[in-house]
Amino acid sequence: MGVFRFISISLAAVSAANAAQILSMPHAQTVPNSYIVMMKDDTSDDDFNHHQSWLQSTHTHNITRRATIQNAGMRHKYNFSKMKGYSGIFDEETIKDIAKDPKVMFVEPDTIISVHGKVEQSNVPSWGLARISNPQPGAGSYIYDSSAGEGITVYSVDTGVDVNHEDFEGRAIWGSNQVNDGDDRDGSGHGTHTSGTMVGKEFGIAKKAKLVAVKVLGNDGSGPTSGIVAGINWSVEHARQNGGTKKAVMNMSLGGSSSSALNRAAAQAVEQGMFLSVAAGNDNQDAQSSSPASEPSVCTVGSSAEDDSRSSFSNWGPAIDLFAPGSNIISARPGGGSQSMSGTSMAAPHVAGLAAYLMALEGISGGAVCDRLKELGTSSITDAGPGTPTNVLINNGGA
Repeated sequence: MGVFRFISISLAAVSAANAAQILSMPHAQTVPNSYIVMMKDDTSDDDFNHHQSWLQSTHTHNITRRATIQNAGMRHKYNFSKMKGYSGIFDEETIKDIAKDPKVMFVEPDTIISVHGKVEQSNVPSWGLARISNPQPGAGSYIYDSSAGEGITVYSVDTGVDVNHEDFEGRAIWGSNQVNDGDDRDGSGHGTHTSGTMVGKEFGIAKKAKLVAVKVLGNDGSGPTSGIVAGINWSVEHARQNGGTKKAVMNMSLGGSSSSALNRAAAQAVEQGMFLSVAAGNDNQDAQSSSPASEPSVCTVGSSAEDDSRSSFSNWGPAIDLFAPGSNIISARPGGGSQSMSGTSMAAPHVAGLAAYLMALEGISGGAVCDRLKELGTSSITDAGPGTPTNVLINNGGA
Protein backbone atom coordinates (compact mmCIF):
# COMPACT_ATOMS: atom_id res chain seq x y z
CA MET A 1 0.00 0.00 0.00
CA GLY A 2 2.54 2.76 -0.62
CA VAL A 3 3.14 2.61 3.09
CA PHE A 4 6.25 3.02 5.18
CA ARG A 5 7.23 1.93 8.62
CA PHE A 6 6.92 4.32 11.55
CA ILE A 7 8.45 2.96 14.78
CA SER A 8 7.81 4.63 18.13
CA ILE A 9 10.77 5.02 20.46
CA SER A 10 11.73 6.38 23.84
CA LEU A 11 14.77 8.54 24.26
CA ALA A 12 17.02 7.96 27.25
CA ALA A 13 20.06 10.05 27.96
CA VAL A 14 23.30 8.38 29.01
CA SER A 15 25.85 11.07 29.56
CA ALA A 16 28.60 12.11 31.90
CA ALA A 17 28.40 15.25 33.99
CA ASN A 18 28.35 18.39 31.82
CA ALA A 19 28.44 16.25 28.66
CA ALA A 20 25.94 16.34 25.84
CA GLN A 21 23.16 13.78 25.76
CA ILE A 22 23.88 10.56 23.89
CA LEU A 23 20.35 9.54 22.98
CA SER A 24 19.38 5.89 23.18
CA MET A 25 16.91 4.48 20.61
CA PRO A 26 16.26 0.90 21.77
CA HIS A 27 13.24 0.19 19.56
CA ALA A 28 14.57 1.67 16.33
CA GLN A 29 16.47 -0.01 13.52
CA THR A 30 19.88 1.64 13.78
CA VAL A 31 22.82 1.85 11.40
CA PRO A 32 25.80 0.14 13.12
CA ASN A 33 28.32 2.64 14.56
CA SER A 34 26.66 5.54 12.70
CA TYR A 35 25.74 8.70 14.61
CA ILE A 36 24.33 12.19 14.08
CA VAL A 37 25.91 15.00 16.09
CA MET A 38 24.11 18.32 16.58
CA MET A 39 25.91 21.43 17.79
CA LYS A 40 24.36 24.10 20.01
CA ASP A 41 22.69 27.11 18.37
CA ASP A 42 25.40 29.53 19.50
CA THR A 43 28.20 27.55 17.81
CA SER A 44 30.13 29.90 15.51
CA ASP A 45 31.69 28.88 12.22
CA ASP A 46 35.12 29.07 13.87
CA ASP A 47 33.94 26.86 16.75
CA PHE A 48 32.52 24.36 14.26
CA ASN A 49 35.71 24.29 12.20
CA HIS A 50 37.80 23.84 15.35
CA HIS A 51 35.56 20.98 16.48
CA GLN A 52 35.93 19.22 13.12
CA SER A 53 39.73 19.52 13.24
CA TRP A 54 39.74 18.17 16.77
CA LEU A 55 37.40 15.34 15.73
CA GLN A 56 39.63 14.22 12.90
CA SER A 57 42.64 14.04 15.20
CA THR A 58 40.78 12.32 18.04
CA HIS A 59 39.03 9.81 15.81
CA THR A 60 42.23 8.93 13.97
CA HIS A 61 43.95 8.33 17.30
CA ASN A 62 41.12 6.12 18.61
CA ILE A 63 40.78 4.08 15.41
CA THR A 64 44.55 3.61 15.09
CA ARG A 65 44.66 2.34 18.63
CA ARG A 66 41.77 -0.12 18.20
CA ALA A 67 41.31 -0.65 14.43
CA THR A 68 37.82 -2.09 15.03
CA ILE A 69 35.65 -0.17 12.53
CA GLN A 70 35.97 -0.08 8.76
CA ASN A 71 35.25 3.03 6.63
CA ALA A 72 35.04 5.22 9.71
CA GLY A 73 34.88 9.01 9.77
CA MET A 74 32.59 11.91 8.91
CA ARG A 75 30.00 11.32 6.16
CA HIS A 76 27.69 14.36 6.05
CA LYS A 77 28.16 17.92 7.29
CA TYR A 78 25.12 20.10 8.09
CA ASN A 79 25.29 23.88 8.16
CA PHE A 80 22.18 25.93 7.46
CA SER A 81 20.17 28.49 9.38
CA LYS A 82 21.01 27.98 13.08
CA MET A 83 21.73 24.30 12.63
CA LYS A 84 25.27 22.96 12.55
CA GLY A 85 26.17 19.32 12.84
CA TYR A 86 27.43 16.22 11.08
CA SER A 87 27.09 12.46 10.82
CA GLY A 88 29.54 9.64 10.45
CA ILE A 89 30.86 6.25 11.48
CA PHE A 90 32.59 6.43 14.88
CA ASP A 91 33.77 4.04 17.56
CA GLU A 92 32.29 4.19 21.06
CA GLU A 93 35.24 6.01 22.63
CA THR A 94 35.13 8.75 19.98
CA ILE A 95 31.40 9.25 20.59
CA LYS A 96 32.06 9.67 24.31
CA ASP A 97 34.78 12.21 23.51
CA ILE A 98 32.46 14.11 21.14
CA ALA A 99 29.77 14.36 23.81
CA LYS A 100 32.22 16.05 26.19
CA ASP A 101 32.59 19.08 23.90
CA PRO A 102 30.49 21.88 25.49
CA LYS A 103 29.42 23.04 22.03
CA VAL A 104 27.66 19.72 21.30
CA MET A 105 23.90 19.72 21.92
CA PHE A 106 23.26 15.98 21.54
CA VAL A 107 24.43 12.80 19.81
CA GLU A 108 21.84 10.53 18.21
CA PRO A 109 22.21 7.04 16.73
CA ASP A 110 21.53 7.00 12.99
CA THR A 111 18.28 5.14 12.28
CA ILE A 112 16.59 3.74 9.19
CA ILE A 113 13.74 5.64 7.51
CA SER A 114 11.74 3.79 4.90
CA VAL A 115 8.85 3.45 2.48
CA HIS A 116 7.50 0.00 1.70
CA GLY A 117 4.49 -2.20 0.91
CA LYS A 118 3.15 -0.67 -2.29
CA VAL A 119 -0.21 -1.73 -3.75
CA GLU A 120 -0.75 -1.56 -7.50
CA GLN A 121 -4.17 -1.87 -9.07
CA SER A 122 -5.31 -1.61 -12.67
CA ASN A 123 -8.28 0.44 -13.85
CA VAL A 124 -8.62 2.40 -10.61
CA PRO A 125 -10.37 5.76 -11.15
CA SER A 126 -8.17 8.78 -10.49
CA TRP A 127 -10.24 10.74 -8.04
CA GLY A 128 -7.81 12.82 -5.95
CA LEU A 129 -7.47 15.78 -8.34
CA ALA A 130 -11.23 16.10 -8.76
CA ARG A 131 -11.85 15.85 -5.04
CA ILE A 132 -9.58 18.76 -4.08
CA SER A 133 -11.32 21.20 -6.44
CA ASN A 134 -14.95 20.29 -5.71
CA PRO A 135 -17.02 20.67 -2.53
CA GLN A 136 -18.40 17.12 -2.61
CA PRO A 137 -16.99 13.69 -3.51
CA GLY A 138 -17.85 12.05 -6.80
CA ALA A 139 -16.93 14.87 -9.20
CA GLY A 140 -15.10 14.01 -12.41
CA SER A 141 -13.16 17.19 -13.20
CA TYR A 142 -10.22 19.12 -11.76
CA ILE A 143 -10.83 22.89 -11.77
CA TYR A 144 -7.82 25.14 -11.34
CA ASP A 145 -6.37 28.56 -12.11
CA SER A 146 -4.08 28.72 -15.14
CA SER A 147 -1.19 30.01 -12.99
CA ALA A 148 -0.86 26.37 -11.88
CA GLY A 149 2.16 26.81 -9.60
CA GLU A 150 4.31 28.70 -12.10
CA GLY A 151 7.42 30.20 -10.50
CA ILE A 152 7.46 27.73 -7.59
CA THR A 153 10.03 24.95 -7.13
CA VAL A 154 9.09 21.69 -5.43
CA TYR A 155 11.76 19.50 -3.80
CA SER A 156 10.95 15.80 -3.81
CA VAL A 157 12.92 14.37 -0.86
CA ASP A 158 12.28 10.73 -1.62
CA THR A 159 13.60 7.71 -3.56
CA GLY A 160 14.58 9.79 -6.58
CA VAL A 161 12.50 10.71 -9.62
CA ASP A 162 12.35 9.63 -13.25
CA VAL A 163 12.91 13.21 -14.39
CA ASN A 164 12.50 12.16 -18.03
CA HIS A 165 8.93 10.93 -17.55
CA GLU A 166 6.66 12.55 -20.13
CA ASP A 167 4.32 13.90 -17.44
CA PHE A 168 7.01 16.31 -16.21
CA GLU A 169 7.44 18.00 -19.62
CA GLY A 170 11.08 18.81 -18.92
CA ARG A 171 10.25 20.74 -15.72
CA ALA A 172 11.93 18.14 -13.47
CA ILE A 173 15.68 18.01 -12.84
CA TRP A 174 17.98 15.78 -10.82
CA GLY A 175 19.30 17.61 -7.78
CA SER A 176 21.23 15.48 -5.30
CA ASN A 177 21.83 11.87 -4.32
CA GLN A 178 22.46 11.57 -0.59
CA VAL A 179 22.27 7.77 -0.75
CA ASN A 180 25.64 7.82 -2.53
CA ASP A 181 24.79 4.62 -4.39
CA GLY A 182 25.87 5.97 -7.77
CA ASP A 183 22.36 5.28 -9.06
CA ASP A 184 20.68 8.54 -10.05
CA ARG A 185 17.30 7.04 -10.78
CA ASP A 186 14.14 6.01 -8.97
CA GLY A 187 14.42 2.26 -8.62
CA SER A 188 11.49 2.16 -6.21
CA GLY A 189 8.86 4.14 -8.12
CA HIS A 190 7.75 5.89 -4.94
CA GLY A 191 9.41 9.25 -5.65
CA THR A 192 8.21 9.39 -9.27
CA HIS A 193 4.65 8.68 -8.13
CA THR A 194 4.61 11.37 -5.44
CA SER A 195 6.23 13.86 -7.82
CA GLY A 196 3.63 13.19 -10.49
CA THR A 197 0.90 14.10 -8.01
CA MET A 198 2.65 17.37 -7.22
CA VAL A 199 3.64 18.73 -10.64
CA GLY A 200 2.68 16.30 -13.43
CA LYS A 201 0.84 17.58 -16.50
CA GLU A 202 -1.77 14.83 -16.30
CA PHE A 203 -1.57 13.61 -12.71
CA GLY A 204 -0.42 16.77 -10.94
CA ILE A 205 -1.89 19.73 -9.09
CA ALA A 206 0.75 22.42 -9.75
CA LYS A 207 1.09 21.71 -13.46
CA LYS A 208 3.58 24.51 -14.18
CA ALA A 209 5.81 24.22 -11.11
CA LYS A 210 9.39 22.99 -11.38
CA LEU A 211 10.61 19.90 -9.55
CA VAL A 212 14.00 18.95 -8.10
CA ALA A 213 14.74 15.31 -7.25
CA VAL A 214 16.59 14.80 -3.96
CA LYS A 215 17.31 11.10 -3.41
CA VAL A 216 17.59 10.20 0.27
CA LEU A 217 16.19 6.66 0.18
CA GLY A 218 17.61 3.75 -1.78
CA ASN A 219 15.91 1.61 -4.38
CA ASP A 220 14.65 -0.61 -1.55
CA GLY A 221 12.78 2.39 -0.15
CA SER A 222 14.91 2.89 2.94
CA GLY A 223 17.84 4.99 4.09
CA PRO A 224 19.53 6.44 7.17
CA THR A 225 18.27 9.53 8.96
CA SER A 226 21.68 11.16 8.42
CA GLY A 227 21.14 11.16 4.66
CA ILE A 228 17.66 12.64 4.98
CA VAL A 229 18.98 15.47 7.14
CA ALA A 230 21.65 16.02 4.47
CA GLY A 231 18.92 16.11 1.81
CA ILE A 232 17.03 18.79 3.73
CA ASN A 233 20.25 20.78 4.13
CA TRP A 234 21.00 20.48 0.39
CA SER A 235 17.45 21.49 -0.59
CA VAL A 236 17.46 24.62 1.57
CA GLU A 237 20.81 25.75 0.21
CA HIS A 238 19.74 25.02 -3.39
CA ALA A 239 16.51 26.97 -2.91
CA ARG A 240 18.38 29.93 -1.43
CA GLN A 241 20.56 30.09 -4.53
CA ASN A 242 17.75 29.50 -7.04
CA GLY A 243 14.75 31.75 -6.54
CA GLY A 244 14.63 31.80 -2.75
CA THR A 245 13.21 29.59 -0.02
CA LYS A 246 9.92 31.52 0.01
CA LYS A 247 9.20 30.16 -3.46
CA ALA A 248 10.05 26.59 -2.49
CA VAL A 249 8.06 23.59 -1.29
CA MET A 250 9.49 20.36 0.14
CA ASN A 251 7.60 17.07 0.22
CA MET A 252 8.64 14.30 2.59
CA SER A 253 6.58 11.15 2.06
CA LEU A 254 8.72 9.21 4.50
CA GLY A 255 9.16 8.64 8.18
CA GLY A 256 10.50 6.52 10.98
CA SER A 257 11.38 6.56 14.65
CA SER A 258 11.16 9.80 16.58
CA SER A 259 14.35 11.71 15.82
CA SER A 260 15.42 14.99 17.39
CA ALA A 261 17.91 15.53 14.58
CA LEU A 262 15.37 15.04 11.79
CA ASN A 263 12.74 17.21 13.46
CA ARG A 264 15.33 19.91 14.08
CA ALA A 265 16.39 19.91 10.42
CA ALA A 266 12.77 20.12 9.25
CA ALA A 267 12.09 23.01 11.63
CA GLN A 268 15.13 24.91 10.36
CA ALA A 269 13.91 24.53 6.77
CA VAL A 270 10.55 26.02 7.74
CA GLU A 271 12.31 28.83 9.61
CA GLN A 272 14.16 29.64 6.39
CA GLY A 273 10.81 30.15 4.62
CA MET A 274 10.16 26.79 2.95
CA PHE A 275 6.84 25.00 3.13
CA LEU A 276 7.15 21.35 4.24
CA SER A 277 4.46 18.75 3.65
CA VAL A 278 5.03 15.54 5.63
CA ALA A 279 3.22 12.20 5.55
CA ALA A 280 1.63 11.22 8.87
CA GLY A 281 2.39 7.51 8.51
CA ASN A 282 0.39 4.36 7.86
CA ASP A 283 0.23 2.40 11.11
CA ASN A 284 -3.22 3.57 12.27
CA GLN A 285 -1.56 5.02 15.36
CA ASP A 286 -0.62 8.35 16.91
CA ALA A 287 1.65 10.25 14.50
CA GLN A 288 3.28 11.96 17.47
CA SER A 289 5.63 8.98 17.84
CA SER A 290 7.30 9.43 14.44
CA SER A 291 9.56 11.88 12.62
CA PRO A 292 9.38 14.22 10.86
CA ALA A 293 5.57 14.05 11.27
CA SER A 294 5.82 15.04 14.94
CA GLU A 295 7.64 18.31 14.20
CA PRO A 296 5.07 21.07 14.99
CA SER A 297 6.21 23.54 12.32
CA VAL A 298 5.66 21.23 9.33
CA CYS A 299 2.28 20.50 7.74
CA THR A 300 1.51 16.89 8.71
CA VAL A 301 -0.94 15.12 6.42
CA GLY A 302 -3.32 12.23 7.06
CA SER A 303 -4.90 10.18 4.29
CA SER A 304 -8.52 10.16 3.13
CA ALA A 305 -10.46 7.60 1.11
CA GLU A 306 -12.80 8.28 -1.80
CA ASP A 307 -15.84 8.49 0.50
CA ASP A 308 -14.15 11.18 2.68
CA SER A 309 -13.44 8.76 5.51
CA ARG A 310 -10.00 8.58 7.07
CA SER A 311 -8.07 5.84 5.29
CA SER A 312 -7.96 2.76 7.51
CA PHE A 313 -4.15 2.82 7.59
CA SER A 314 -3.69 6.54 8.24
CA ASN A 315 -2.07 7.74 11.44
CA TRP A 316 -3.99 10.22 13.57
CA GLY A 317 -3.59 12.36 16.68
CA PRO A 318 -2.56 15.89 17.69
CA ALA A 319 0.19 16.14 15.04
CA ILE A 320 -2.29 16.03 12.14
CA ASP A 321 -2.86 19.35 10.36
CA LEU A 322 -4.87 18.27 7.31
CA PHE A 323 -6.20 15.33 5.35
CA ALA A 324 -5.76 14.73 1.62
CA PRO A 325 -6.58 11.93 -0.85
CA GLY A 326 -4.30 8.95 -0.27
CA SER A 327 -6.17 5.74 -1.12
CA ASN A 328 -5.78 4.29 -4.63
CA ILE A 329 -4.06 7.29 -6.20
CA ILE A 330 -2.91 7.05 -9.81
CA SER A 331 0.29 8.85 -10.77
CA ALA A 332 3.47 8.50 -12.79
CA ARG A 333 5.54 5.32 -13.00
CA PRO A 334 9.30 5.26 -13.78
CA GLY A 335 9.89 4.49 -17.43
CA GLY A 336 6.56 5.96 -18.51
CA GLY A 337 2.90 5.35 -17.87
CA SER A 338 1.17 5.22 -14.51
CA GLN A 339 0.41 3.08 -11.48
CA SER A 340 -1.81 3.19 -8.41
CA MET A 341 -0.49 3.46 -4.85
CA SER A 342 -2.05 4.05 -1.44
CA GLY A 343 -0.72 5.66 1.71
CA THR A 344 -0.17 8.94 3.49
CA SER A 345 2.82 8.98 1.12
CA MET A 346 0.25 9.78 -1.57
CA ALA A 347 -1.69 12.27 0.60
CA ALA A 348 1.30 14.50 1.43
CA PRO A 349 2.10 15.35 -2.23
CA HIS A 350 -1.49 16.50 -2.74
CA VAL A 351 -0.81 19.07 0.00
CA ALA A 352 2.63 19.94 -1.41
CA GLY A 353 1.18 20.41 -4.89
CA LEU A 354 -1.70 22.54 -3.63
CA ALA A 355 0.76 24.58 -1.56
CA ALA A 356 2.80 25.33 -4.70
CA TYR A 357 -0.41 26.23 -6.53
CA LEU A 358 -1.51 28.68 -3.81
CA MET A 359 1.95 30.19 -3.41
CA ALA A 360 1.93 31.11 -7.10
CA LEU A 361 -1.69 32.26 -7.09
CA GLU A 362 -1.76 34.25 -3.84
CA GLY A 363 1.89 35.08 -3.12
CA ILE A 364 1.93 33.42 0.30
CA SER A 365 4.85 31.40 1.69
CA GLY A 366 6.18 29.32 4.57
CA GLY A 367 4.01 28.64 7.59
CA ALA A 368 1.19 30.83 6.26
CA VAL A 369 0.51 28.23 3.58
CA CYS A 370 -0.62 25.52 6.00
CA ASP A 371 -2.98 28.01 7.66
CA ARG A 372 -4.39 29.00 4.26
CA LEU A 373 -4.93 25.35 3.35
CA LYS A 374 -6.92 24.92 6.56
CA GLU A 375 -9.06 27.96 5.68
CA LEU A 376 -9.85 26.69 2.19
CA GLY A 377 -10.47 23.08 3.20
CA THR A 378 -13.81 21.45 3.88
CA SER A 379 -14.80 19.83 7.18
CA SER A 380 -15.49 16.52 5.49
CA ILE A 381 -13.46 13.75 7.11
CA THR A 382 -15.36 11.16 9.10
CA ASP A 383 -13.62 9.36 11.98
CA ALA A 384 -10.50 11.54 11.97
CA GLY A 385 -9.08 9.39 14.78
CA PRO A 386 -8.46 9.75 18.53
CA GLY A 387 -7.12 13.13 19.55
CA THR A 388 -7.03 14.47 15.99
CA PRO A 389 -7.78 18.22 16.17
CA THR A 390 -9.13 18.55 12.62
CA ASN A 391 -11.39 16.89 10.07
CA VAL A 392 -10.38 19.26 7.26
CA LEU A 393 -9.88 17.86 3.77
CA ILE A 394 -7.84 20.08 1.44
CA ASN A 395 -9.57 22.04 -1.33
CA ASN A 396 -8.33 24.68 -3.76
CA GLY A 397 -11.39 26.86 -3.29
CA GLY A 398 -12.88 25.94 -6.64
CA ALA A 399 -10.25 27.95 -8.53
